[in-house]
Amino acid sequence: MRIVSDFDGVWTNQSGEAEAIRAGFTRDAALLLGVSEIEARADFDRFLARAHAEPESNGWWPRGFLTAFVDEDELLATGAVAHWLDHSPESPASARWLAALERAGFGSADDFANAQFGPAMRAHRASGTHRLVPEAREVLDALRARGDELFIVSNSPNAKIRAMFEEIEAPEGDWLRFVGDAQKWWIEDPAPRWTIGGRTVHIDRPKYRAILEKIQPDIVIGDVPSLDLAAPAVMRNEGALPARLRLIMRRNQRSSPWALEQVKLRHGERLVDVVVDSITALCE
Repeated sequence: MRIVSDFDGVWTNQSGEAEAIRAGFTRDAALLLGVSEIEARADFDRFLARAHAEPESNGWWPRGFLTAFVDEDELLATGAVAHWLDHSPESPASARWLAALERAGFGSADDFANAQFGPAMRAHRASGTHRLVPEAREVLDALRARGDELFIVSNSPNAKIRAMFEEIEAPEGDWLRFVGDAQKWWIEDPAPRWTIGGRTVHIDRPKYRAILEKIQPDIVIGDVPSLDLAAPAVMRNEGALPARLRLIMRRNQRSSPWALEQVKLRHGERLVDVVVDSITALCE
């Protein structure tokens, strides 16, 4: 069996990483604003609540397209706040933030967030607290014994993925392969869209599609349906991937109700077939 798996949020728990990114963003913003970190974090939390109030319009917007919704992934919180600031109705708080960022030389809140994201992730990784989930070794041993092939297909770079698997003595090989920088977020044509549960999902993701076409998986597992499962769902409907393909979502503490409710839709109208709490489900 061939399994395509996302990395962040499937083989890792993201709460610590997401919090490190939020903390770095608010800490540096506080310095620019001339306020305490507590005040900056209170503003941030209010901005995030506003973004969560309209998740179908807020999230990750690379290249001008909404590629994942804010309530699907904790790692999207900081970028979603930045985008909300850049496009929000003016308020005293948002105007104060934007003015401070402009004085610091940033063209937008999104530019500021992008400058913060990479260093914050690397610092959290260097802290030694970010590791694979405890059951990773058990699952890898079971999949290898069964003769499965596992492809880790992620937006994260190969170096990060490889280093974390090597920490549990699971190097890349014939049965375990890493496909980093997969650019699942890359949307080419804005026109092909799929409306599911009241939300419109962009489905023309050619870079991810090319990877899936080559692998021809039996299972795709991810934690963010719009990023991880939309392309394979469309390809299954088209016949470009096998009809037997199973689309699995790994649930976390803050998974979107919109995503969880996908399983109630009919086959061919959903992005999620099965919701699981752990990668141990892959052993079943």
